[in-house]
Amino acid sequence: MHFTVALADLQKALQKVLPAIPTKSTIPVLEHVHTTLSDSDLTFTATDQEITIALTIPVIGEQDGAVLIPARQFHDLIKELGSAGTVTVQADDASGISIRTSKGSYQMKGLNAEEFPLIPPFPEAQTAVLSKDDITRMAQKVVFAVSTEEYRPSMTGVFFQFNGTTATAVATDGFRLSRVNVTAPESSPFPTNLEVIIPARAVDLLKKVDGSVTMDVSRTHARFTVDSLRITTRIIDEKYPPYQNVIPSDNDKTLIVNQREVLSAIKRVSLFANANTRHVRFKMSATEVSIHSEDEDSGSKGTETIPCEFSASDFEVGFNYRFLEEAIKNITTDDDPDLNVRMTFSTPIRAVLITPGIQGDALLMLVMPVKI
Repeated sequence: MHFTVALADLQKALQKVLPAIPTKSTIPVLEHVHTTLSDSDLTFTATDQEITIALTIPVIGEQDGAVLIPARQFHDLIKELGSAGTVTVQADDASGISIRTSKGSYQMKGLNAEEFPLIPPFPEAQTAVLSKDDITRMAQKVVFAVSTEEYRPSMTGVFFQFNGTTATAVATDGFRLSRVNVTAPESSPFPTNLEVIIPARAVDLLKKVDGSVTMDVSRTHARFTVDSLRITTRIIDEKYPPYQNVIPSDNDKTLIVNQREVLSAIKRVSLFANANTRHVRFKMSATEVSIHSEDEDSGSKGTETIPCEFSASDFEVGFNYRFLEEAIKNITTDDDPDLNVRMTFSTPIRAVLITPGIQGDALLMLVMPVKI
C-alpha cells in the first residue's frame, strides 16, 4: 500500500474514526484502524464491536493494499505533524509501515488486515433522512438526560420514534427527561411506526455531523451515513418505558425567567449547596424568585433574587441543582430569541416542566423536584 494525502485531511479523518477505538482492549487488533487503499479512495474502519465507524477520503494512490495501523500512535503522530503539507504512507507488508513528510520519516509496526473482525453486511432496513439541523438538534438536546445505570438498559439510550410527518427523540434517567420533536419536509416524509433505542455513545457522535444523515434501522443494528462517513451501532433491544405517562398535563402555575439570569444565579448559589444532596430552593412570588442553598454541615449558605413572572401566589420547590442547570442551559436563542425559560408546576413534589418561553412542543424537558 502506498499513498500521499494532505495532513489536514488525514487529521480530520482520524479524529472521526478514533471514537470507535477502545482505550484498552483485551483484543489487541481492535486497537488498530483497518486501512484500505483502492485507486484513489482510502478507507479507515475502526470498531470496538459495539460501534463501527468507517470513512473514505480521496488521496493520491500509488499502490492498492490493506493493513492494520496502530490507531492512537498513528493519530498522535499525525496530530503533532501539523496541518500544513502532505504525508506519504507506505506499507509493503504488515511488519513495517513507513510514514514520511518533508521534515522526517517514521516507522511503526502494523498487523495483517485479515486479522480484523469481519464487518457483516447491513441487512434490509427501514430508512429515514434527517437534515443536519434536525439530527444535531435531536442529539444535543437529549443526550444529557440518558441514564448511566446499566441495570436499566433501555434508558441508557435515546428513543427515536418516526411517524410519517414527525420524528421524536427522547431520553430519561427517571429523574429528568428531555424530548425533541422535528417535522419532516413534505418532499421526504419519515417512515411510519418506526421505533428504536440507540445507545447514547452513538447519538453523541451525531452532535457535530457535517451534513444530512441517512438513518437505516434493521432488527439488530442502526447505521448513520453522512456523505462518506458511516457509523454503525448495535441497537438496544428493549422496550422503552411509557415516558408519556410521566409528563403532567395539569401544571397550573407558570414561572417565566431569563435563561442567563437564572442560570448564573444557580451556578453561584449552588457553590454553597451540600456536596451530596446538591439541593437548591426556589421561592417564587409574582415578580421575583429567590434561589437559595445551604450546607448545614459547614454552615455556608447563599441566596440570590432575580426578576420573574409568576402566575400564582407564593410557591416553594426544591431541586437537584445539577439536573436543573443542565435542563435550563439546553434552551438557546434557537428555541426562544428572547432566551426566556418557562417552568410550570402543580405541587412541590410533582414533575416540573421546562420549555422555551415561546410555547410549542418542539422542546420539552422535565425535572423531578426534591423534598425541602
